[in-house]
Amino acid sequence: MIKNFEKYLASGFLFGAVLMMSVVSFSCKSNDKAEAQKDDKVVADSIVEDSIVEDTSLKIANCDFMYFRGNKFCFFSIERMDSIVYEGETDEIVNYSFVPGTLGLYYSVCKDSSMVLKYIDFDSEEPTPKHIVNWDLSCNDCITETYGTYSALRVSDDGRYFGVNYDFSWDGYWFTKIKVYDNESHKFVTSQNTEKLYSYFESSSSDEEDEDDEVITYSSFYEAGADDDDEESEGSSYNYYYGSEGDGGVCLTNKMKFESTPEEFNFSGISPKGDRVVFGAVTGWGDFPHGPYCIASLDGKYQMVLDGTDLSYDEGPSMAWLDDGTFLYIANFMADVEDFKPAIMAIYPDSTKPVELFKVSEFVMLPKKE
Repeated sequence: MIKNFEKYLASGFLFGAVLMMSVVSFSCKSNDKAEAQKDDKVVADSIVEDSIVEDTSLKIANCDFMYFRGNKFCFFSIERMDSIVYEGETDEIVNYSFVPGTLGLYYSVCKDSSMVLKYIDFDSEEPTPKHIVNWDLSCNDCITETYGTYSALRVSDDGRYFGVNYDFSWDGYWFTKIKVYDNESHKFVTSQNTEKLYSYFESSSSDEEDEDDEVITYSSFYEAGADDDDEESEGSSYNYYYGSEGDGGVCLTNKMKFESTPEEFNFSGISPKGDRVVFGAVTGWGDFPHGPYCIASLDGKYQMVLDGTDLSYDEGPSMAWLDDGTFLYIANFMADVEDFKPAIMAIYPDSTKPVELFKVSEFVMLPKKE
C-alpha cells in the first residue's frame, strides 16, 4: 500500500489503517527538482515535492541509506531523490545493525520499558518484523548519560552473536557491562569474563583484505605549526598537510577560519576517487574533544569547515561517502539559526556547496549486497 510521504510528515499521520492480506505498508515520495537542489540549500523539514504514487519503481536495494521517522524505517535514493517508508514496526527503534552483504536487519526496540531484539529481511517481498529475544534489560539501563542515546547493537562477523551494553558509569564515560545472545543456541552467553564477551565481536578480517581498498590513509597526512610552512598561512597558525613531512606537503587548512587555533587533527576518511579528505580539527577539550569536521581537496585548492559539526557529536554513523564521490554528513546545529534541527547535508562531487536534504539526526548506509 502506497501513501503520500510528504502528507505523512506534515500531518504526523500515525499508521492505523487496517491492512488487508499483509502487515507491510510502504510510503513513497519523489522530487523532480533534484538537480536544481544541488545548488540551493533547502530550508524545509523535508524535500519539497508533493505527489501521490500508486506504485514505485524505486526499490530498497537501489537506495543509498536508511534513516528514521519515529518508529518508521525510511530508505533514501540520492540519484532519484525518492524515499520509501516502511510502516510495519510499531515500537520505538533504539539500535540496529545490518547483516553484512544483505538487507537483513537486526534491531532492538523499547517495548513496555524493556529491550527486545527483532529481525526484518528487507530483501523479501513482504518484510515482516520477527521477534528474536527479550534482552531482559530495562531501556533506561542502555542509555548513555553523556549523549542520552541508546547503546549500539553489536553483531559478530558470522551473524551468530549479538551484544548490547548497559549500566552506564561516569567513571569511564561508558557502560560497565555487556550482554551477549547466541542466536544459534538461542541462549544468552553466561560467561562473567567481560574480555571474552567482547571477543565475540572482534573483526576477523585481515589487513591483506583491505590492502587495496584505500591507498591513501591517515599516515599520508601530518600536522605542523606555521613556522614550518613554506608560505604564510591565511587562516590557522597550526595546519594539516597531505604528503611527506620531510619533502614538504600540500597545506589543507591554510584558507580555513577556525574559532580558535587547532591543537591537533584527526583523519576521518578519503573519497572513493581519492581526491578529497575529511578530518576533524580539535580546537578545545571538555569531557570530549571539540572542534569542527573539515573537507579539503588533496591539492589544497578546495577547503571547507563543515558548519554544524563537532567532534563531540561523533557517536554514531553521521557521515559517509557514496561511490560517485558525494559526501553526506549530519549538521547537528547552526550557531546563527534559532531552533535548528539536525539535517542530512550533501556535498556533490561537482559542487563545493553543501545542500540540505531534509531534517533527521542520523542515518546509516545500506550494505552492498555480496
